[in-house]
Amino acid sequence: MTRPSPVARRAFLTASLTLLATPALARSAKKEKKGGKEGEGEEAPDPVIKLQSMALPIIAAGKLVNYVFVQMTVTLKPGVLVTVFEGKEPLLRDAIVREAHSRPFLRPDSYVALDEARLKASVLREVNGLIGPGKVALVTVVKQTPRNFMAPPPKPGTAKPAQGPAPAGDSDLVP
Repeated sequence: MTRPSPVARRAFLTASLTLLATPALARSAKKEKKGGKEGEGEEAPDPVIKLQSMALPIIAAGKLVNYVFVQMTVTLKPGVLVTVFEGKEPLLRDAIVREAHSRPFLRPDSYVALDEARLKASVLREVNGLIGPGKVALVTVVKQTPRNFMAPPPKPGTAKPAQGPAPAGDSDLVP
């Protein structure tokens, strides 16, 4: 028995792979033909931009208490191309992180979650500034994951725990 030549083997493998890929190529061509007709078939979904996760601080009484990692999506209005947002995500992320440090998205009842309404309003304002007004349909907070799980802040009006006694030692020493 003779061994097939390397050229014949390559030709056989190429033909086999082409035959295997043909149904997939045929399906995608049919989809393109269906999508090309106007007024028929389903409407194209609204363009959705998934933003990378951001670490936003929880700052209470001027002290960093926790970080919350936030995943968000921005849904553009129909007819607006996703390419209008191309290259602008770093600018949006920078603006949101800067605002979170200057005016934290703190909820009065939690150190593990952000004020979603303020966060969405801020993202919407910044996106409108970057790509133009009226192009964003919806901003959605998909997930909030705290870095540390912490007890909620004390309610206003409750007494703070008593301070321990002053440390013993020489009171004349200055640290």
